[in-house]
Parts: sequence; C-alpha cells; structure tokens
Amino acid sequence: MEIRQEFPPNIRDIMNKFDLYGFNPVFTYGDILYNPSGGEISPDLMAHEETHARQQSVYGVGDWWTRYLKDDTFRMTQELEAYREQYKHAVENYPRAVRRHLLDTVASNLSSKLYGKIVKKKQAKELIEHYE
Repeated sequence: MEIRQEFPPNIRDIMNKFDLYGFNPVFTYGDILYNPSGGEISPDLMAHEETHARQQSVYGVGDWWTRYLKDDTFRMTQELEAYREQYKHAVENYPRAVRRHLLDTVASNLSSKLYGKIVKKKQAKELIEHYE
C-alpha cells in the first residue's frame, strides 16, 4: 500500500460529515493510505487500513465512500471489521499489556465523534475483542 502525506481526494466530503478536530486520522482511498499528519503507521494500524482497502475493492472506492459517509450501519460494519483485524494483529504480535491498551484506545475511537458516536465504548470493546 502506497502512503502519501496529504489528504485524500474526498477530504471535503469527509470534513462535511465528521468533526476531525483533535484527531490525526489516516484515510484509505483505494490502495493509497493518506497520512496528512505524517504520523507513524504501526503494523496494527496498517492491518486496519488494509482491511478498508479490501472492503473498497469489493464495493468500488467511490461507492464505498458514499455509503460510508451516508449510512451509519454500513460504517459500523466496515469499522468493526477493520478494528477486529487491527486487534487480531495485536493479539498475534504484541504483549498483553500493549493489547489491552490498544483495545481501550480503539474502542474509544470507534465510540467517538470521529465516527458519529455509532456505538458505546463498552459495546465497542466487546465487539472488537470477540473477533472470531
């Protein structure tokens, strides 16, 4: 996956939907990972973003983004799958303490305003942790 330190082509649509203030998100658009802040892309985050690239290859990039921005249920299914892959990577590669911290962080993210508060943190944690 190519990584670019810039915003994705649909950043205006994303910003019209989500309040990104206080976040340093990355965005997958096709096979390109847009990392405007230039922050580190950890292996577990890469697993998350590669999941979005696979999802987009199924639906088509434009159609995936259109549904993602308009349909809370679709967004939840897509993010849940990606966070489960991210956590699965952590389970397979990181010590327990790191996994616990990551699970707390990603559950906070999934339940945050970044995704439109589509789930409560406790439920997000349970859904991510039980990825099988």
